[in-house]
Amino acid sequence: LEVSMFSLNPGQIRQLLGAVDIHSAFGRRDYLLILFLYQTGLRVGECSHLITQMVYSQGKAREWLHLPAAVCKSSRGRVVPLNALARVCIEKQVYFNQQRGFSTAPAAPLFQNSVHGPLSIRSIQKLIKGYREAADLDLPATPHTLRHSMATGMVANGAVITSVKEILGHRQLSSTQVYTHAHLAQLQRDSARLGG
Repeated sequence: LEVSMFSLNPGQIRQLLGAVDIHSAFGRRDYLLILFLYQTGLRVGECSHLITQMVYSQGKAREWLHLPAAVCKSSRGRVVPLNALARVCIEKQVYFNQQRGFSTAPAAPLFQNSVHGPLSIRSIQKLIKGYREAADLDLPATPHTLRHSMATGMVANGAVITSVKEILGHRQLSSTQVYTHAHLAQLQRDSARLGG
């Protein structure tokens, strides 16, 4: 299967987010989590390990996320830029934690469960699966799909492939070039819609 089959377009991302009831107990956290994963391209394990001081300092979101090697899949750390929307997610999530009486101390998890611990990888996978079903999306929607969607979207919007490689933390450029092929396949499909 090609990567594009595992990517959600912006409309499908909105559909997924639209399935979240932000008035439910943890709806706002879940909404911010999904949007944050999409904006950063983090792996689910990296997101699960985020603590407040990694993304938030002196009352505002940081502009860069320094992921330590211990958290990264490739056993070497990397730096991920936090765009404006990712920073909004961070600040709103810290505010959510404060409002719920959860710790926002430097070592506190950014995304917390009901007993104030970090959201586990499995929990994140399960909640996104639940929202995919609620949104009635006929495509897979997992934390990894959000990572693919972010990379595909970056390439579609003209990002330099080496920048995408660095953000995703790929060792080999060939791992990232698949997003170029996914983008070209999408262009071909869009062109075919003209019909004859």
